[in-house]
Amino acid sequence: MNPHMKQRKTFLSLLLALALCLSLSVPALAGGSLYDIEILYRDRTLVGCYVDESASGDGWSYDSATQTLTLNGLDCKNVYFSVYSGNSDNWTLCLADGSVNKAEQLGLSTLSNGEHITITGTGSLILQGNKRSAVDFHLFGSDSSLTFQSPLTITGGPNDGDRLPLTGVKDGDYLVYQTADGEKARYAVIAPDGASVPETPEQPAVNTAYATPCPILVNGQAVDFDAYMLKDANGNGTNYLKLRDVAHVLNGTAAQFNVGWDGAAGAITITTNAAYTTPNGSEMSIPFSGDQSYTENQASVLVNGVKTDLHAITITDASGAGYTYFKLRDLGEALGFVVDWDGTSVVINTP
Repeated sequence: MNPHMKQRKTFLSLLLALALCLSLSVPALAGGSLYDIEILYRDRTLVGCYVDESASGDGWSYDSATQTLTLNGLDCKNVYFSVYSGNSDNWTLCLADGSVNKAEQLGLSTLSNGEHITITGTGSLILQGNKRSAVDFHLFGSDSSLTFQSPLTITGGPNDGDRLPLTGVKDGDYLVYQTADGEKARYAVIAPDGASVPETPEQPAVNTAYATPCPILVNGQAVDFDAYMLKDANGNGTNYLKLRDVAHVLNGTAAQFNVGWDGAAGAITITTNAAYTTPNGSEMSIPFSGDQSYTENQASVLVNGVKTDLHAITITDASGAGYTYFKLRDLGEALGFVVDWDGTSVVINTP
């Protein structure tokens, strides 16, 4: 590996560590801080490689011998390709012939003067940056360059679906693509001149559960639950807790209950006035950090054998394991304990 590249990666690692220690956001330094090539998929999976090693993934491949990153049907959030050799090298981003690639943002960066990036191929890349710039090109030094090889051109504009001519304007070390009116391109298409491209489908709304780690007073004692909050259109929040956490904490009280699974019915079972005898080791764990996307829980809930309407959400971890969080007030009404608010804390009282 090039010694300059090692120094750069050491610097990036130190920067990342410092940022984490100080709770700062990590700047997007030419492809982030993990790899020289980063592919962030829409499910938040991050993969990549360094420029001195060949690699491939779903919709992309990189050939270190030719220094070429090829996109072939990629559908992701962000693509970052940062290059550094110190040898005035040539690098290539290839849109495979006939391919349609989609991302929210493309980031290209040279980290030394005299590096040259060429975008080639006859495929297309649709970039829907939303509130951010769809293209983020950092060209270090006056002798670095970015070239669209014919027949590729870049069009776009401030709105989704615009196909206005775009001009690259140098702003310090950044190449900013904008319309003739000076509006930044939040939507861009890199494709052969005049080629039609499929419309970018509207992305489904992401349901967000907001991390709300907070002590809840249970019969006067503070208990730290792994809690998430859903917010309505006015920002008002409703607390959701893991069912097994509540069963664990209320075990031995007048509101204790057991939890199980009825495979034949495909239902979560809750038995009231019963000791919690089926722990699975997940009780009071904190499987996630920060806000998370969620899906509506699809499993039925049987309380003492009766189907009961309890609102619940499922948050899935990176391994595919799902954790079900129930609306706390629904649980209180169904299982016989009181949920209240004393002005500063959520309160649970059992009979």
